[in-house]
Amino acid sequence: MTQPNITAKVRPAKGRPKAARVKDHWISFRVTAEEHFQHIDKAQRSGMGPGDFARSRALRGIARSKKAGPSTTPIFGEATRDVVHELRRQGVNLNQIAHLCNRHQLPPPPQLGELATVITALWESLLAS
Repeated sequence: MTQPNITAKVRPAKGRPKAARVKDHWISFRVTAEEHFQHIDKAQRSGMGPGDFARSRALRGIARSKKAGPSTTPIFGEATRDVVHELRRQGVNLNQIAHLCNRHQLPPPPQLGELATVITALWESLLAS
C-alpha cells in the first residue's frame, strides 16, 4: 500500500517584513519653514525621502561647525563679564516677580525695592568700568 504524496502548502508571511535592523530611536530638531522646504527639495533632487536624506547627511559626517558668538571678555575684561552676568541674573529675577504679580493680579512685594537697588548698583558699576 502506497501512501499519498502529501505536501504542505507554504503561505507567504503577512504584514511588514522584518528588517535586519529595527529603527527604534528618534532624533528630532526644529527648522524654519524655509529650511523645511529646502530640505525637502534637496531630498527630492537626490532621489531620497526627507528622513533618508537627513539620516544620510548626519551619518556621513557632513556638518559645519557653528561660528563662535561674540565674547565680551576680550573687549571689556573678566570683571565686566561677571557684572554683566550678575545683572542678567537679577533681571531674570525681576522678570519672574513681574510675571507672577501680573498673572495673579498681586501688588509688588516690599522686597522689590532691594532688588531694584541691586540692579541699579550693578548697572552703575558697569557704566563706571
